[in-house]
Amino acid sequence: MNSKALKVFFIYTIFLAVFLILSTIAYHLKYNSVYYYILKIYTILEYILLSQYLHYIFEHPRAKRLVLYSTVPFLIFCVVSFFVDKAIFSNYPSLVEFLALMMFIIYFFYEKMKTVVEYPIYQSITFWICVGLFLYFAGNFFYVLFINSSKDLNFIIQMKNTYSVVTVCKNILICAAFFATEILDNANDVLKVPNEIELDDFTVPNFKKS
Repeated sequence: MNSKALKVFFIYTIFLAVFLILSTIAYHLKYNSVYYYILKIYTILEYILLSQYLHYIFEHPRAKRLVLYSTVPFLIFCVVSFFVDKAIFSNYPSLVEFLALMMFIIYFFYEKMKTVVEYPIYQSITFWICVGLFLYFAGNFFYVLFINSSKDLNFIIQMKNTYSVVTVCKNILICAAFFATEILDNANDVLKVPNEIELDDFTVPNFKKS
């Protein structure tokens, strides 16, 4: 954890582990109301932590501010949505979260394409973390969108299987990411040429006869 971004991501993994334990206990004990409240809190905290993580890996100052300040309208939207749907779990906050984080991650890839780096991008921990997160959000977007649209048992089982496969693939990518090496010594700076270097030009040299 040699950067602020990775420290935030480590906190996110701890939070995810705690959520899995609490949600599993509530689900098997049939505490439906508690289970739904855990999911609601998880949606908010996940967006806050991941937006903070993206804030640290973005290069452009405006992008940093945008992803950081986006937590405020998202929090307001979640609170309003939760009060409107008190009895059930609303999937609208999750849909908004998935869409927003996918757009932010796409922008991260765009920034990396514009930047000259001193080492291949696939050697970066943050790159593979973003690949895993993008796979998770893109692969499970339609699960969140359609999971409440049908009561057919076969449909629900297929959607849950898809969710499980995508989530496992995401976790494998994130675990594999930490075999890479995060380099912090200006590896992402745009290539610059020092002014003192004399480059060739098209001026014809003036040779004097001896």
